[in-house]
Amino acid sequence: MGSSDEKLSQFFRNTERYHKWAAFVLLVIYLFLNNSINAASDWTELSRDANNSTALWEPYLWEYSSALATALLVVPLIFSIRKLDTYSFGIRIWLLWHFAFASLFSIAHVTLMVTFRELCYLLSDKEYNFGPLAREFFYEYRKDIWGYITLITFYYIIMFSYRRLIGEASVLREHDADEQLHGAGGTTLSSTLPDNLLVKKLNREFLVKLSDVYWIEASGNYINLHTLKSTFPLRYTMKQFCENAGDKGFIRVHRSYAIQCTFINNIAFEESGDGTAVLLDGTKVAISRRYKEDLKARLTPSLS
Repeated sequence: MGSSDEKLSQFFRNTERYHKWAAFVLLVIYLFLNNSINAASDWTELSRDANNSTALWEPYLWEYSSALATALLVVPLIFSIRKLDTYSFGIRIWLLWHFAFASLFSIAHVTLMVTFRELCYLLSDKEYNFGPLAREFFYEYRKDIWGYITLITFYYIIMFSYRRLIGEASVLREHDADEQLHGAGGTTLSSTLPDNLLVKKLNREFLVKLSDVYWIEASGNYINLHTLKSTFPLRYTMKQFCENAGDKGFIRVHRSYAIQCTFINNIAFEESGDGTAVLLDGTKVAISRRYKEDLKARLTPSLS
């Protein structure tokens, strides 16, 4: 992989904590820019009528109330989609769940949008009328369903591209990894967690040895595998990883961290029982008092 690709991937990994906020801000900017254009178009159409009684601010209120309602609903919506994706469903069940999410999204969007408009109209001498409920709701529901489809389509495209860019690791079956390392025909003993992980980055795939991983960091439904030069996300929980990688030299030292025992340089404990492990590359990893005795027991045979 070229150095420029790796630098770009590393930049995205180093700034990962800001990505969600940046994506949300960009979405809000897009919503209000798009709805500003829609409001201007609405006003152009309305102003062509000689008997127009609509004030200039009204189309902007209608569009901005919709944009604000959408922005407020995006966070819980994405959270729900991410939660849904942690389960294994058939395509029909998956589509039914998204249909339910889209319907709830539309109901909440219309409710918030109308509420915002009613509140703003209280400050003016005009009166807001949503219109016949069934007809207008169906009109909004149709638009919201299409908006939902567009939103989740972009979400999955962006997430796929993002994971390929930063380099997402995935678990290989042991014999598959051996074939990629030595060619077809090689066989090794099967293991719950193999010695090698497949990393997909941009348009390339390569293997990362688990023995090259210094420490592990929990990150939601993912864990980040820290090697000497790079960091790779893996869709695994910390608990699952520690249970399946104990024979690889890893031990959990914190609710959010695990370390490779062979890469420990020194350990220091405080009076509270908490401590810090300094790895061979200089990285400092926090140790919780909860895991102190397990760590000592694990290291004692190698120190004796």
